[in-house]
Amino acid sequence: MRDTICSIDIGSSFTRVLIGQHDGQHLDIVGVGVIPSDGVRAGSILNSEHTIRALNRAVAEAEQMSGLNVQSAIVNISGRSIQGENSTGVVAVTNRDRIVTEADVFRVVENARNRRIPSDHELLHVLAREFTVDDQESIPDPVGMSGVRLEVDVHLVTAPRTHLTGLQRVISGAGVHAEHVILSGIASAEAVLKPGEKEMGVAVVDIGGGVCDIAVFVEGGLYHTAVVPLGGAHVTNDLSLGLRISAEAAEQLKRSHGQARERDVDPTEKVEIPSVYGRPPAWALQRDLAAIIEPRMAEIFELVDQQIGRAVKKNMLGGGIVLTGGGSRLAGVAELARDIFGLPVTVAWPRETGGLYERVAGPEFSTGVGMLMFSMKQGGGSSHGVSAGPRGESIFGRLKTWLADNF
Repeated sequence: MRDTICSIDIGSSFTRVLIGQHDGQHLDIVGVGVIPSDGVRAGSILNSEHTIRALNRAVAEAEQMSGLNVQSAIVNISGRSIQGENSTGVVAVTNRDRIVTEADVFRVVENARNRRIPSDHELLHVLAREFTVDDQESIPDPVGMSGVRLEVDVHLVTAPRTHLTGLQRVISGAGVHAEHVILSGIASAEAVLKPGEKEMGVAVVDIGGGVCDIAVFVEGGLYHTAVVPLGGAHVTNDLSLGLRISAEAAEQLKRSHGQARERDVDPTEKVEIPSVYGRPPAWALQRDLAAIIEPRMAEIFELVDQQIGRAVKKNMLGGGIVLTGGGSRLAGVAELARDIFGLPVTVAWPRETGGLYERVAGPEFSTGVGMLMFSMKQGGGSSHGVSAGPRGESIFGRLKTWLADNF
């Protein structure tokens, strides 16, 4: 029997709804809905009514394509107020045989998560990185091992309750129940990383419209998460102001003629500036566009570099930097990032799935596809969450803490 799952990616620029089906091993994309976002800035919902309207349209598109009706979904979350930190838990193995059981694993994870978090935040993720049994370190699964002391290193992710309340209002307003909430950077990493990259050490940087989501992996485990409150929309705004054109025209120019490094542009190449506000079309050197784009992209990467540098030494990242998200489509972005990070840089998009993969084969779909892959790995999905029947009323309920490793 194949399970059906849905992901909702509410971004600053676009709202994307994906419907997938899986058998526990293989994922097929069966429905895709993409609508420009309205009322979202830097990962935060500013106008619930407008955001609900966009979400309803995206859901309707995905439903029409798949012939299914969305009742529940996995939902992403991002924003500069999201906090990630590492924690350690320690317990004694108390059973007579001194054999680590699943109950011991549960106790030690509970011990690690019971550290003080801000009173206005709620815990979203407790991600186990590695276990230690007595003096044996770097154990992925300690169940069945012999020892008297069990230790775990985890990564905790928290979000402001006000942020969650805004998300609650939008999801329930669209008549959808949120089964799980997942940090965007974690979802994107699930979609783009190849086997072995986490073990080598790697940083995934998802360049969205309003923010950059960062997820750093060391020795196979999640070591650091962060959100930088700048993204591709800031580049578009710079072009709009610098060239005195509309945001729509600036976005079009960025996509068709944008270049992240000025020195890579032919200094004689000219670009037509679209007619706006009744003015006749004009021409500009492509180098002039790059001169506007490069400083902002450099600023973004410098802030990301600072975040990564606070968490790890660069020699721990054998896999380098993996860029994804819609902002990674900009020409020359990998080369500029390589200059700033001093590490190998690649641009990645979701690993291949079945079904309508060609509709999601772009870096802007990494978060949405990653949520589906994450849910499949955790055994998620239900024939009731996305069904062939009419969509029933649903409530958001309390946002659940997701224990995302082995239990």
